[in-house]
Amino acid sequence: MERLTVDDMKFIELEIMDEIDCVCQAHGVQYFLGYGSLLGAIRHGGFIPWDDDMDIVMMRDQYELLMEHFNEWRTTERFKLVSYRDKSSIYQFAKIVDTTTVVYENFVGKKASTGVWVDIFPLEHYSDKSFSLLKKHRRVGLVRSFAVTDPTTGSNVLIKLIKHMVCPFVKNKDVFELARKLDSIAVRINDENTQAHYVLDVLDGSKPTQAYPIASFEPIRMKFENRIYSAPSGYEDILTLQYGDWRTPPAESARLVHVMEAYRL
Repeated sequence: MERLTVDDMKFIELEIMDEIDCVCQAHGVQYFLGYGSLLGAIRHGGFIPWDDDMDIVMMRDQYELLMEHFNEWRTTERFKLVSYRDKSSIYQFAKIVDTTTVVYENFVGKKASTGVWVDIFPLEHYSDKSFSLLKKHRRVGLVRSFAVTDPTTGSNVLIKLIKHMVCPFVKNKDVFELARKLDSIAVRINDENTQAHYVLDVLDGSKPTQAYPIASFEPIRMKFENRIYSAPSGYEDILTLQYGDWRTPPAESARLVHVMEAYRL
């Protein structure tokens, strides 16, 4: 297998995004650049230089459309939507992966692998009446995080110690069932707030203070590297909610990077 560089991974992610954009435009499905990809588009005109992944967000109904039909609508079998629903992914949210690659993430168990990917996060309608469900979601999410983690890794001694103590109690948990529970709770939150004026990324563990006004999600087209993708019109308000002073790049010591190994098959 050929080891992929960060630049290799970024190029493949752009190819995946081209496929997502093509499929969504052809079938009237709406997505938006999200998180670091949205920040990178605004502040850097593309990828954040030290970042190596891509994220998009979708309203729950649009997310379900893509979940159901992407593998039918795709223009090539090279790209595949993977999900806990068919046990092709351990994550509670969907990914579109390049099936000609394999990625090993250092913080998850050694048996788990995927291809170079684009993450897809659904946004749920949200109001404070669902706060108790949100707390339940966090409890299940904590169990899942220990169930999928590699107990031998950790950014410091304390984290390694906590993993060493907790992981034996959850190592036999069904990670697909935990992902299903997380997704089910998120859907319940969405369904009981259909008239709400805010949306929240429940599956990614966002706090209620990070709920976005739905009005911020009018679609616009935005430059990303040498491509054009869909983005939310209220990107300034969204980025401020997520990052605070997002216009100023963080100090080098605060720049988060993903730790992984990627290969071409």
